[in-house]
Amino acid sequence: MGSKLYTQRKISIRTKIILGNMLVMIFLLIAITVLSSRNSDLQDEITFVSDHDFKVHQLISLIEKQMLDMETGMRGFVITGDENYLEPYNAAISSWELNYGSLRSLLTDNPNQQANLDAIRTNILKWIETAGQYAVDAQKNGDTAAIERFFLNNVGKTQVDAIRNQIDSFRATEQTLTEDRVAALKENNQFVIFILYVSWLAVFVISFLISWFISGRIVRSVKQVTETIVQISSSGEGLDKRIEIETRDEVRELGKATNELLDAVQRQNQSKDHLARLSKELQEQNEVDELINLFVSRVSSIFEVPYAILYLKQHSNKLIKAASFAGGSDMLGREEFRVGEGLVGQCAKDGKWITVRDIPEGYAQVQSGIGHSAPKMLVLAPVQFEREVVAVLELAHFHEFTTENIELLEQMVNMLGVTIQSATRRKEIEHLYAESQTVNEELQVQSEELNAQATELLALNEDLQRSSNFKSEFLANMSHELRTPLNSMLILSQLLAGNSGNRLNEEEIHYVTTIHSAGQDLLNLINDILDLSKVEAGKLEIEMTPVVVEEIKLTMESYFTSLAEQKALAFQIVIDPNAPLWFVSDVFRVHQILKNLLSNAFKFTDRGGVTLTIAQVSREEWEKAELVFAIKDTGRGIPASQHEMIFEAFTQAEGGTARKFGGTGLGLTISNQLARLLGGRIVVESTVGQGSEFKLFLPLLETGSGITDDKTHGDKLVSAGYADYERQNGSSILSLADLMLEHRLNGMKVLIADDDERNLLALSNALAEFKMQVEVARDGHEALRKLSEHSFDYILMDIMMPDMDGYETIQVIREQRGLKVPIIAVTAKAMKEDENKCLEAGASNYISKPIHVPSLISVMISHLKS
Repeated sequence: MGSKLYTQRKISIRTKIILGNMLVMIFLLIAITVLSSRNSDLQDEITFVSDHDFKVHQLISLIEKQMLDMETGMRGFVITGDENYLEPYNAAISSWELNYGSLRSLLTDNPNQQANLDAIRTNILKWIETAGQYAVDAQKNGDTAAIERFFLNNVGKTQVDAIRNQIDSFRATEQTLTEDRVAALKENNQFVIFILYVSWLAVFVISFLISWFISGRIVRSVKQVTETIVQISSSGEGLDKRIEIETRDEVRELGKATNELLDAVQRQNQSKDHLARLSKELQEQNEVDELINLFVSRVSSIFEVPYAILYLKQHSNKLIKAASFAGGSDMLGREEFRVGEGLVGQCAKDGKWITVRDIPEGYAQVQSGIGHSAPKMLVLAPVQFEREVVAVLELAHFHEFTTENIELLEQMVNMLGVTIQSATRRKEIEHLYAESQTVNEELQVQSEELNAQATELLALNEDLQRSSNFKSEFLANMSHELRTPLNSMLILSQLLAGNSGNRLNEEEIHYVTTIHSAGQDLLNLINDILDLSKVEAGKLEIEMTPVVVEEIKLTMESYFTSLAEQKALAFQIVIDPNAPLWFVSDVFRVHQILKNLLSNAFKFTDRGGVTLTIAQVSREEWEKAELVFAIKDTGRGIPASQHEMIFEAFTQAEGGTARKFGGTGLGLTISNQLARLLGGRIVVESTVGQGSEFKLFLPLLETGSGITDDKTHGDKLVSAGYADYERQNGSSILSLADLMLEHRLNGMKVLIADDDERNLLALSNALAEFKMQVEVARDGHEALRKLSEHSFDYILMDIMMPDMDGYETIQVIREQRGLKVPIIAVTAKAMKEDENKCLEAGASNYISKPIHVPSLISVMISHLKS
């Protein structure tokens, strides 16, 4: 009844807003009606003014015009006698009274103006009778005397002037009346605007009051709900406080829904609290028996169940009674079940919940001190871990379990499964830990022994590192010390071999040539030892640039064609059609490897020939393309047992102390190491007595590799390769005999800066052969003093000098002195980084010791050309 009464009296927020808007619309309609009435009256007044006054002014002006037409027509006819002048006269005579009648009918509301109009009519009729018609009749009758009297007496003009004055007075009066009517219209219009503003203000005030009232009612109710929610969240009352709303609208329904939400949240929080406390208590238990007893006790307390039993699964097919609540007597709960036996066993078998309602009397009895009774409902829940049943929980209750109770119980059962598994695993871990402790003690002893061995290895490694650094530094210093005297020996022996003064006989020239050849062999040995040292120390730099295949062919032909002719061997280089035009690698190291392999091929081949084949192959295990350089000879061959040994340092296939072939045994070692640095490898195939084939495989890199369809780019690189070949092996580097014919260097002034007297002597004599003027400086300071005193065409700058080295001297010449003279850096250090360092300091060119005189002269001539 109360709910029905509430529904009948309920006024919703929508109804309140609609009623308020309806009231506003009613007041707005009243205002619009008043404004419409006033606007209609104003429109009538405007219509009267526009129609009446306009016609009055129009008619009075028309009468005035007709009067003027009668006068001018009459005068024209009287003067000329031409009856055509009577046409406007006759037209005006016939129509002016019609206009008079129309005008008089418009003046019914103004008797004074009617009287003025009647006076104007009287004067017009009088003029027509005494002047107009009189003169016309006289002209028609030919009464000249009457016409002369008419003009002499000037009767018509006086009457016309009077009529004009009357019309002007009439028009002025009407103009005044029109202005008065316009002023009245303006006042009425302002009044209408005033009414409009007043109506708008009234509607605004009424709308505001209605909105204020309705919104106040709504906001007051919402604010009451909000304050209650804030009090619940901020006060210590928790979720026990509820919202009370007195209004009969949706806000009351909002409060009711909020209260129901608070009830649900409170129940959820209670469930979470139960779960949190139970989880904490279970985690504190170490033994499985204590854990399940605690769980059964807490579940019975939370759900207020009078009977609970938990069966723990053991031996994979048995369920043993492990804990109970109020089930201590033999009458409640069997001690064990097999899986699939009874409801407990079936629950364990299926892994599904079982609910039994309407339990018959005598099925089970729950006893207390007061009495006993049968439960109304049974719930059996499987306890699972990773979908495997580990226990079954059975609960009995006097009432039905709610959905919320089932959901909470399900979460607790899931927690129990994880906790039982954790406790079991913890026991196993403790057992394993105890066993591992024993093993750990044994490992500790072994670890100490390994640490001692590691310490010894670390100390040995540090000793090896120091030894490697000392070796590298020693080799670098020895290289410089060996190249410096070797430089002067090679230059002087080359000058003597040239026999420019014809002072040596053939035997002496042979001696000098042998000395030069031995020095060159010594230089090659120094270079091999330095390369091997760099590779072993991991300090050899690789500079990847595009390499033209055709340029490799031309270079190798220039190196070995003459050697092949001397040994009467066939030598050919074949480029397979499928080979790329170019590829990316370190061109200097590729040349070095191929020179070593070809040198060995010619060294160990006495008959037949040597062939270099360049082709592109695909390595199946990599599924990538490779470029192969195959050097095949018809020499003595290598036994299969020595294929590995030949790549070791200082080792040759023939072995022994009495060797037929010379060499240090470093060539293949260095080549193999360089091939690995380039990402490739060297493979050997050989048969004793038939020859050997060494294959150098290099990867075709994806970026800038030879696998490309850009024919134009390939042609450009091939052209660049020919240019490099000509620059290194062609006409730009002439023989010493040909260079002696050059006269462009005659008289050129050269400054040589070197701290070694032997190099100064050798270079001075070599340049003197070309009629050049040579000045020497033994350090950087002396070189700078000589540059201040004289000008020079060239500077040969040694890098390793005491006090002020060549790098610093070159920088001073370029940056402080600003001299543009060509500076050719000369050093016994022959590494790529040394060349870059010289060029960065400001050198124009770089030549390593020992100096090849034709190369030096060619570089000097190139500066003349530039």
